[in-house]
Amino acid sequence: MKQKCARVGQIVINVIIFITFTGIVFCLNAADKQGLKINDQDYFEMPGLNVLVYHNTFSEGHQGGLEIIQHENRVATNGEIRLNPTPGQWQPTAKLGKGVQKQGVSPQTLALESRKVDRENNEISIPCSFPDEALHRKGFNPIIYPDLNIKYTMRVKAEGQSIMVTVDFDEPIPEDWVGRIGYNLELFPGNLYGKHYYMDGKPGIFPRQPEGEAYINQAGEAEASPFAEGQILIVAPESDLFRMKIESNGSKLALLDGSLKHNNGWFVVRSLIPANVTQNAIQWKITPHVIPNFKYDPVVHLSQVGYHPDQKKIAYIELDKWETDIQTAVLYKVSSSGEYQTVTEQKPELWGQYLRYQYALLDFSDIKEPGIYLVKYGNSTSNSFQIDPDIYKQYVWQPTLDYFIPVQMCHMRVNQKYRVWHGCCHMDDALMMPLNIKHFDGYNNEGMTSTLTSFKPLDHVPGLNIGGWHDAGDYDLRVESQAQAVTMLALAYEEFGINWDNTFVDQENHHVELHQPDGKPDLLQQVEHGVLSILAGYRQFGRLYRGIICPFLRQYVMLGDGSTMTDGKVFDDKAELAKAARIDELWYKKVANRYSRIFDPEMNQHEVEVYIPELDDRLVFIDESAGHQLQGAIGLLAAARVLKGYNDQLAEECLTVAKALWDANKDRDMGDQFWNRGDKINTLVELIITTDKSEYKEQLCKMKDDIPKGFRFIGASIARVMPYIECEAFKKAATEAAKAYRPELDKMMNESPFGCPLRTPEYLGFGQYFLNKAWPDIFSLDHLYSVVNYLLGCRPGNTTNSLVSGVGVNSPTIAYGANRADWSYIPGGTFWSAINLVRPDFPEDKVWPYIWQEREYIIGGAITYMFIVMAVDHTLK
Repeated sequence: MKQKCARVGQIVINVIIFITFTGIVFCLNAADKQGLKINDQDYFEMPGLNVLVYHNTFSEGHQGGLEIIQHENRVATNGEIRLNPTPGQWQPTAKLGKGVQKQGVSPQTLALESRKVDRENNEISIPCSFPDEALHRKGFNPIIYPDLNIKYTMRVKAEGQSIMVTVDFDEPIPEDWVGRIGYNLELFPGNLYGKHYYMDGKPGIFPRQPEGEAYINQAGEAEASPFAEGQILIVAPESDLFRMKIESNGSKLALLDGSLKHNNGWFVVRSLIPANVTQNAIQWKITPHVIPNFKYDPVVHLSQVGYHPDQKKIAYIELDKWETDIQTAVLYKVSSSGEYQTVTEQKPELWGQYLRYQYALLDFSDIKEPGIYLVKYGNSTSNSFQIDPDIYKQYVWQPTLDYFIPVQMCHMRVNQKYRVWHGCCHMDDALMMPLNIKHFDGYNNEGMTSTLTSFKPLDHVPGLNIGGWHDAGDYDLRVESQAQAVTMLALAYEEFGINWDNTFVDQENHHVELHQPDGKPDLLQQVEHGVLSILAGYRQFGRLYRGIICPFLRQYVMLGDGSTMTDGKVFDDKAELAKAARIDELWYKKVANRYSRIFDPEMNQHEVEVYIPELDDRLVFIDESAGHQLQGAIGLLAAARVLKGYNDQLAEECLTVAKALWDANKDRDMGDQFWNRGDKINTLVELIITTDKSEYKEQLCKMKDDIPKGFRFIGASIARVMPYIECEAFKKAATEAAKAYRPELDKMMNESPFGCPLRTPEYLGFGQYFLNKAWPDIFSLDHLYSVVNYLLGCRPGNTTNSLVSGVGVNSPTIAYGANRADWSYIPGGTFWSAINLVRPDFPEDKVWPYIWQEREYIIGGAITYMFIVMAVDHTLK
């Protein structure tokens, strides 16, 4: 009887399981059959396929227009009208909608009010036009728009799993633009190298490097020839993940390789706009293949370095948004003989949805025994990791100090035994900026009628060829970057007393040798290197430079050894310099040297008015910003403290110059933004810590009412100065502001399951260390530990690597550094933006060296990462 009941019970259970499973499969199949529908985020969605329509406006960064996410991989982007067959970063883009203006160069959230989302007809449309007057010869990176005025509407309609793209023009395009305007769609090359295509049935291969013969266009510029043309393109027919069919009803499709003209270019599919047509000028049908019942495979995110026994330890399991079955996760310990020993086996706790995924958290904080571990969830297994009390004592912050910082050193030859990272660079620095010009990368001095110094435009400024670090994946020197790096290095030495010595630095002979101890603390040698650049500007100008940058885009986009950017010789032909000095407005477009005359990334050679073959020297820019001057003072003050006893003369100069900068700028208007006005408070803090003088304490005490207004930006500085302050009113105001900030900070950090926001979390970790040190009863160290874990691999997306090259079991060895053209990396380099958000909800980290918003190193980000890892190790001792 019991056996019969058991059999009946089992049958019932099996029926329930079958019904449940059938229901899930039916729902998935129904979603597949239903096809693409506009979801509550206003994009087209079905399992395995998403189509974004102008959710992103960063075309120059391969993030805009029509975008296709196929099986959780963004395979296509920048579906929009373009004036160039394979446009690069500085070519004209359309104005989107009405009243929408872009600012700067980063991906942004824009309220595209003109975008029409028609759910009834399953269609999204937006009016566009050329030119965009907000960008024409204006802004951070000025763009030259041609004399062209066109208006059109982009319409994207979904039918099943196909996307119907239609472009309607208000009027036919001008006759002289026929054959020059087209609809482009960019295909991500990383998916396609070595795969095939069919164009009208004829097969071909996607080449690993640009191939084929270029031709010279009407403007005298080189263009890539199409490597296939026709009406129907099948992309990657051999791949279920990436197969896609593109059909054009009208103008033929051309398949081009954008990397022939721009190293960071993608493959481009393009159809030209026909003459005398308005409605249906472009009609494409795009049908990506979708794997039936597609479900995102679970991803297990862990620290790729491991954990201290006393840390909180969580495995973050990333799941498909439609997942209904939370499985059991297993934590294994790997024995010395290779056996997997089960340590704990339990269902992770469901956290909920973040961005487009669900997250389940396996908390194994109670596991403290040293060893090697891994986590298995379903068929997904994490990388192995350690639990060890010495986990942060080697191979974690050290690569940043041993490699990244020295490799970024300007005006030096950097050797690593047999290898030369770069030769002695920029020894001809620098010529004084021309006046009233728009430069690129934000170096604009429009309206300036004076250099603010005794130097005239394009005069050579001696003494600048010393010190400093290349800012990022490029070679310019920004004073705020130099100052921030100096400050972080000095505080790391001051806080943790690390006398690590692994690098030989010879300032006199401009020589650096990695893995060659020289008896001097590396942190102090790097502090010295930074202040030499900051002080070099002050010695010449009586103020700090704004930045030092190459004169032409042709040099700016240079990938390779920095010593080849300039010839190392000061250009001093007075007659030729006088010609160039007379040019204003877009100077760098109107003046050319022997390199930029041959290739201009903006394709504006017709703008050139003066050709000076030998002019390659970098330009030094000066501005009137009090904020930049005070940021420099902050770095000099921190340096003055730690250089005392190491280089007393330099320490004294740092202090003298910092005081002078404070006196010259303390009463100047800092603008409306508090992070600028906070520079005054931050400078006073450093003056107090460095000098302990009552006059500075009194001035800071008078600013107590400003503390609550911007505690987020000044809290770490206020925390550091608390032991030096006697003013009770100030201390009370600071403590109350700290208490008020705590819930704001918690909300920001806990918006994600990882306890960390997407962008620049290392700066929040830096602040958390000092906030806890000053107010341990208000601020715990949990956020600091979360930030470090985040940078080491606990973050969203389908890659599991850490965000620091050469650090951890799985680290990014393809990155956006100065050596990115080699598909390589610099150990210790840290991704400044952590994770790129393809709006509205797709966290992306492509294994690709050319998307700067995803994998670019910056000097300040890497040094801040180094500081917070030192801080974690220090607090866990």
